[in-house]
Amino acid sequence: MTTTDEHQDQARPAIVDPGTPNIWDILFLLLLAFALVCVAWVGVLSHEEGNKNEITKQNGEAWVKWLKDNSEPRMQEDFAIESCAASAMERRRWGDCYNDILENVKEIKVLKNAFTGESLTFIAKCDPKDRSTIGNISLEKIVPTPPGSAVPTVASQLVDIDAIDTKIALKVTVCDKGGYPIKVDEFEF
Repeated sequence: MTTTDEHQDQARPAIVDPGTPNIWDILFLLLLAFALVCVAWVGVLSHEEGNKNEITKQNGEAWVKWLKDNSEPRMQEDFAIESCAASAMERRRWGDCYNDILENVKEIKVLKNAFTGESLTFIAKCDPKDRSTIGNISLEKIVPTPPGSAVPTVASQLVDIDAIDTKIALKVTVCDKGGYPIKVDEFEF
């Protein structure tokens, strides 16, 4: 009987322990781990880009805050930044006011473009086709049209030579990562 038992043992295939993974199981687990690392990496990159968009909005909000907070005081005598003060005697221009704000207002001077790291610039409008607009600010003056017009107001870029010696309606817009506009606020300055 020993020969028959030996013969039966040789004829049976070796039983593989069902608890140990084979090569395909290991490859699948490695692929799964790689996919999880890639998903985590995409999440980190998306978070960073979202932060840059949020910083861009905060930059626009900082300009809005300063302009709103100084809207009434600039109408009074002895305003700290003379080139931004209202005046019946002398013509005040936005370009002079802007330069003085950048020189004298610390919270505005330190603002940087979140996408490029350069100083913020005011642009005519956000344009998805123009990559240089990303992260910058569009400051527009809002001018009312004559009564009865189909369009009640017209917005155009506030340029250096625009007069600011009286109240002026403004609109601040920032450009996101794609160059698309994000409206921050409309107010009087």
